[in-house]
Amino acid sequence: MAKKEEGFITSVKKERKKIQWPDKSTTLEYALLVIVISAITAVLIWILDRFIFANLVNFLIKL
Repeated sequence: MAKKEEGFITSVKKERKKIQWPDKSTTLEYALLVIVISAITAVLIWILDRFIFANLVNFLIKL
């Protein structure tokens, strides 16, 4: 059992060396992209909630 675990750990270490991590500029670029898309999505949801759904609820209440 211990031999299998050693083999597993060794193979994990070998595979970990094959990983190509992104450089700092790529990571920053993707992080900024996520922030911008999240902000745009938040604004769109706010617009939907504030204007469309609120007016729809008011219309349905008046019926």
